[in-house]
Amino acid sequence: MQSLKILVTRPAHQNKNLTELLEGIGHTVVNLPTIKIQPAPSSAFLQQLDDHIRDYDMALFVSRNAVDQTFKYLLPKHLPENIQLGVIGKGSLMALNSLGIHSQIIPSSNYNSEGLLETEALKAVSGKSIIIFRGQAGRNLLGDTLQQRGAKVTYCEVYQRVLPEYSPTQLEDLLGTLNFDLVVFTSAEGLQNCFKLVTDSQAQVIKQIPWLLISERMRETARNLRHNAHIIIAKRASDEGILQAIQTWHRI
Repeated sequence: MQSLKILVTRPAHQNKNLTELLEGIGHTVVNLPTIKIQPAPSSAFLQQLDDHIRDYDMALFVSRNAVDQTFKYLLPKHLPENIQLGVIGKGSLMALNSLGIHSQIIPSSNYNSEGLLETEALKAVSGKSIIIFRGQAGRNLLGDTLQQRGAKVTYCEVYQRVLPEYSPTQLEDLLGTLNFDLVVFTSAEGLQNCFKLVTDSQAQVIKQIPWLLISERMRETARNLRHNAHIIIAKRASDEGILQAIQTWHRI
């Protein structure tokens, strides 16, 4: 099977495993992170999170970044015994497991806010206090829906997504002649950021290359950006799910 040249845009600290999976089956990978993850500014609430966590019946983590940043303030041994933990995806689940913590709430499929809201545990939350650990300016769907179901919801923003900085020379070195067979985008924000980083001429070429996205929701972003090539939607947002989607598409 002919090898592909693939541009991967996920954050730098999250691209290693996917890169190794793709290179392991003979593809060439160029990493151009279009989002940089950094801790949110500290606060009195975060500094005393070991105490505050006792006020909640449930704690939900919207991403692996949320897990990683939360437990810079919170010691696993200080989690109340009766608190229920929920995660959106397997990456977050693995991050908790690596800390010796197990999540009771995870979607059976659809690893997103909608999938988490379909779990039995989140259908009956009237009167419960729930804290949601997330990035700054995250989606409000999860919290809004839980409030509609009668829960008291607190957002705790533990990280922020910022636009990476590249010099024109760095971009030229990474992108070259843009002879990529596929571009992988793993968030709508990363997709939009890509076109804040590149030149107009580079953007026009990228829009003619097939894209792999990890949700149907991202298709609308692609449409708004006037992407004009094939779109692959990975059924699962994990690295393995992305790999499987690429392999299936490449065989067609």
